[in-house]
Amino acid sequence: MKALNPSYISIQFLFFILISSSEVIAADTPSCNVLLHPLESKVEQIKGQGGIWGMFDKNYQVRNHATITLKLDSKITVLIVRLKYLCSTKNGVPLEEIAQILSPQLKAKGEKAVMEYLLNLGHFMEEAKKLIAYARFAESNLNRKLEFDQISKTVTESQLFANRFVELSKKIGAVESEKIMVEAKVLISDIEKFLETNPYLIIADKETAEIPHSRYITGDSDAM
Repeated sequence: MKALNPSYISIQFLFFILISSSEVIAADTPSCNVLLHPLESKVEQIKGQGGIWGMFDKNYQVRNHATITLKLDSKITVLIVRLKYLCSTKNGVPLEEIAQILSPQLKAKGEKAVMEYLLNLGHFMEEAKKLIAYARFAESNLNRKLEFDQISKTVTESQLFANRFVELSKKIGAVESEKIMVEAKVLISDIEKFLETNPYLIIADKETAEIPHSRYITGDSDAM
């Protein structure tokens, strides 16, 4: 029986160490939803009080504040929604209902047959083309990947806006309404800039914007 080559043993040992280390790192890495939960909880707590709009309305007799307070509530909600989308699609984008219906038909029958099917349902040519284009887009995104480190970084940066949102809510009723409005406007502007410049939040916006609505395919009464 031949003795094992020392270099072979060293390689095997190193391989074992690397595998063990990667498993430990994976176990220690918090999931995306775990990272997002503290941020989402803070915002949900304020929403439970009526949001910035509701809290402001209860504490100040100021007209026309809704333009700012509702906008701030809306912007922080958009941020949370996009972050949740990133978490839920980091390993690929599941097919939406329309794509679930059209993608198998495109594979089995081809574009011409699906086009005829959509036209027979009452769709205009332009709308039918958009639905088919979306189905192909959805199929191509089924296995797209996002870097967890980049999602984590985006969530961490978003935490700053959630903290400011919470701090602003604590000032309502304690400081003058004008100061609240000034701070709210600045926060709205900063959140908008973040939504427009963060690469992953842009991805979330573009992918969700691609989703069409059609009750002629899905039975959805809220067709657009």
